[in-house]
Amino acid sequence: MPRIDSSDHSENAAAEQVLGAWELRPESLEYMDHGLINRTWRVRGENGASYALQRLSPILGPEIHEDIEAVTAHIAARGMATPRLVGASGGGLCVKRKDGVWRLLTWLDGEFHNRLDNTGQAEQAGALLARFHMALVDFDRPFASRRRPIHEPDRRIAELEQALAAHSGHPLHAEAERLQHRTLELLAQLPPMPGTPPRVVHGDPKINNMLFSPEGEGLAMVDLDSLGRLSLPYELGDAFRSWCNPIGEDSEETEFSVELFEAARSGYLDVATFITEEERSSLVDATLWITLELTTRFTADILNDRYFGWDPERFASRAGHNLVRARGQLRLAESLLSVRPSLS
Repeated sequence: MPRIDSSDHSENAAAEQVLGAWELRPESLEYMDHGLINRTWRVRGENGASYALQRLSPILGPEIHEDIEAVTAHIAARGMATPRLVGASGGGLCVKRKDGVWRLLTWLDGEFHNRLDNTGQAEQAGALLARFHMALVDFDRPFASRRRPIHEPDRRIAELEQALAAHSGHPLHAEAERLQHRTLELLAQLPPMPGTPPRVVHGDPKINNMLFSPEGEGLAMVDLDSLGRLSLPYELGDAFRSWCNPIGEDSEETEFSVELFEAARSGYLDVATFITEEERSSLVDATLWITLELTTRFTADILNDRYFGWDPERFASRAGHNLVRARGQLRLAESLLSVRPSLS
C-alpha cells in the first residue's frame, strides 16, 4: 500500500484511484497545501519519478489543457523549465470523472514563497516572469479556453455598483459604500491606461506561482490555468501589487515596498528586451489600476458573501475576511500613490 499523507482519507482514496488512468502505482501520495483553486498531491511512483496530481476547481474546464500543452511545449522548446502534462493511458490530457477533472504533470523540484523577503528575491521574480514572457513573444496559436479577460477595471466597478444596489440591507453596506467612494476618488487621480496590444501572459503571477531554486534563482512559472492574452502593463501591475505588499492580502496594515518594486522592475526590464516604451512607462500606473480594481472586487465580495479562500480560523465570516482584504488593498493603493512621483 502507498504511504498517504493527508487528513482527508476520501480525497486521497480518490487520488490513488484516479492514478490508474495513467497506469501509475504510487509509492506515496503527499497532499500539498499550496494554492487556493486546485487540489494538489505529490506522487512518487514505483518508477522513481515524481509527479503532481491535481483535481481541478469546477470553475475550470478541461479545454484549458489544450492551452497548457501548447504553451509548455513552446517554452520548453526555448529552453525554459516548465511542468508538462502527462498523457493518460487513454490518450487524453486529463481525466473527467464524477468528482471532477484530474490531471498529472511532471514534477519540478524547487521552493515556493508566499511573500518576498528581500530585493534579491524580487529581482529574480522579475527576471523569471520576463523570461516567461520572452519565450511566448512569438506564440500565435489561438487559445481554446474562452475565459473573460482577467483584468477589466470598468467591469469590476460596475459589479460593485450592482452589489451595493442588490444588498442594501447588508450590515456592512455602509462600509462598502465608503470603500467604493474612496476607491473612485483615487481612480479619478489616475490617467487612463494606454491601449497597448495584448500579449500572451501567465494571468496570475503571484509569488507562490513561481518556483525558485534553494539558491534563490527563479526556475519556472507554475499553475498555468489563467493563461491568455492581456495588456502587458496589467499583468505586471498585478505582479507588482502582489510582490510589493510583504504583509499580504489578509491584513489591513499594508504598505507598498518601494525597494521591492524597484528590484522587481529592474529584474524584469533587464531581461525583457521586447517591451515597448509605452508599456514600460505605464507600469506604475498599471500597478495602481490593478490594486484599485482588486479593492472594488473585494468590496463587492463583502456584500455578495463570496470568497473561496475564506479562513474561518481567523475571520468569523467571508464578509469579514473580504472587508480586511478590501481595506488592505485600498491602503496599499494609498501607500503607492504617496510614493508614485519617485517611481517614474
